[in-house]
Amino acid sequence: MRGKAYDQTHLLIFLFAIFCFTKLAIIKYIPMINDEAYTLTISRYFSLSYFDHPPLMMWLSYFLHLFEIVDLYIFRIPHVVFGLFTSFFLYKIGSQIYSKEAGTVSAILYFVSPFFFFSGGFLIVPDASLNFSVAGATYVAIRLIFNNEDNIYLWLSLGLLLTIAFLSKYQSYLFGMTLFVAFIIWRRNILVSKGFYTSVLISTLGLVPVFFWNIENNFDSFNFHGNRSSFNFDLFHVFNSLIAQLFLLLPTTGFLIIMRLINIKKIITVREKFLILLSLPIIVIFNILILLSDNSFAHWSMVGWMLLIPIASNHIVLMKSLIPQVIIFKVANIFVIFILISSIIIHAKTGFITRNYHEKLPRWDDTRELLDWENIATILTNTLQKKELKSLATLNWYDSGQLSSAFYYKYPVGVIGPNGNHFEYIALTKKNFTTLIDVRLIHRNKNDDLSEKMLLYNYDITKRFEIPFYRGTRQYGIIHVISIERIQ
Repeated sequence: MRGKAYDQTHLLIFLFAIFCFTKLAIIKYIPMINDEAYTLTISRYFSLSYFDHPPLMMWLSYFLHLFEIVDLYIFRIPHVVFGLFTSFFLYKIGSQIYSKEAGTVSAILYFVSPFFFFSGGFLIVPDASLNFSVAGATYVAIRLIFNNEDNIYLWLSLGLLLTIAFLSKYQSYLFGMTLFVAFIIWRRNILVSKGFYTSVLISTLGLVPVFFWNIENNFDSFNFHGNRSSFNFDLFHVFNSLIAQLFLLLPTTGFLIIMRLINIKKIITVREKFLILLSLPIIVIFNILILLSDNSFAHWSMVGWMLLIPIASNHIVLMKSLIPQVIIFKVANIFVIFILISSIIIHAKTGFITRNYHEKLPRWDDTRELLDWENIATILTNTLQKKELKSLATLNWYDSGQLSSAFYYKYPVGVIGPNGNHFEYIALTKKNFTTLIDVRLIHRNKNDDLSEKMLLYNYDITKRFEIPFYRGTRQYGIIHVISIERIQ
C-alpha cells in the first residue's frame, strides 16, 4: 500500500510539472486578447474596485506594474499558478468524494478543458482566481462538513478563500450563499461555533472594497451588470451558448456529467449532492440569464461546471472495461479542439484559411480579437508626431487597452464616448484629445460619417486620413487617423 501511495504521489507531481511547463512553453506565443490588454491598462491606476469586476486581478497586475515589466506575458504567470492550485484542489475534492484515481483524472480534465486551460489558468482574466478560490473553499468545506473536522486553521482557510473569491468575480456571491445553505443542511450545529463566525468575518473583508467603491460611484458596477439582461429571446443565441458551454468544458466531459446527473437508477451520494448543490444554482441561473438576454456569455456558468468535473472523473474510473476506448475518444476530442484553437491563432497572424478568397474576404473571417496591435502601434509611431501620440483616443475600451499595451504605456490611449468602462474613472479621460484612432477590418469598413457622433461627444473633426494594415501578405484592415479638437 505504501508503494502504491508513493507511486501515486510521484504521478501527481509529474502531472503538475507537465501542466506547468506546457503553459510556460507557450505563454509568450498566445496573442494578448482584449480583456487582458484592458486589464493591464486600467490596473496601472489603483482603485478600491473596478467597473467590470472586483479588484483582485487588477491589484495583482498593479503590483507587478511597479517592477516596470516590459514583457507583458509575464503578467500571466500568477494566473498559471492559480490554475495549477485549482487542479490540485480538484484532485483533493475527487479524492475525498471518490478515490485518488478519480482525483487524478479530475486534475487532468481541468487542465485539458479549453476554457479552464486558458481562462482558468493562463489568460489575465478573473476566472483563474475565482476557480482557485471556489475549488479551495469547496475542498475545505467538505472536510468541515463531512469529515467533522473543527480545526481553526480550516475555518481561517475557508474565510480567506471566500475573500479571494469575493474579490475575483461576482459569480462568487452566489457560490457563497449556496455554501451557507450547505452548512445549514448538513452541519447546522457548527453555525454557532467561533470558527464559523471567524470565517464569516474574514470573508466579508472581500466585499468591503467592492461595496465602498460602488457607493462612491452610484453603484455603477451593479447597474452595469444588472442592465445586461436585455430581455430579448434569441433562440440562435441560446443554442450557440449551450453548445459553447460544452465546447469550453470539453464535450466528452460535459456528456459524462449530464449522463451521471440524469441516471436516476444509481444512488447519488451525500457528497455528490453537496457538489450538485454548489454547482447547479450557478449553472441554472446564468443559463436563465442567457435565455432572457442576447447580451450574455456562455462562460458565466463555467465555475459551476468546474465543480462537477469530479463526477465526470469518477464516471471514467468506473468504466473499467471501456477505459481504452474512453481514453482514445478523449484524446481525439482534445486533439481536435486544440488543433482548432491553434489554427485560429495561426490564421489570425497569416490568414491562411481564407488565402484563396481572391476578391473579398468573407464576413465570418473576423479575427479582430487577435489583431497584431504592436504592428498598428509601430505604424502610428512612424506616421504621427510625438505631440499627436501623446494625445490619442479611441471610441471603446478594448481598442484603447490594446493600443496602450502595444505602446508599452509610453503613450496612454484614452476613450471618447460612453463605451469606456473603467476608463471613465481614471484621470486619462480628463485630457483634451487631439487624435482619434478608429481601427476597422476591411470587409467591415463602413463608410459612416463620424462627424455627428463626435459632435455629441463635444469634439469637431478637422482632418482625417487612412492607413492600411496587413494580415500576412494581404490587407486586412484600415487605421482611420482623425484629427479632432474640443468644442469650447
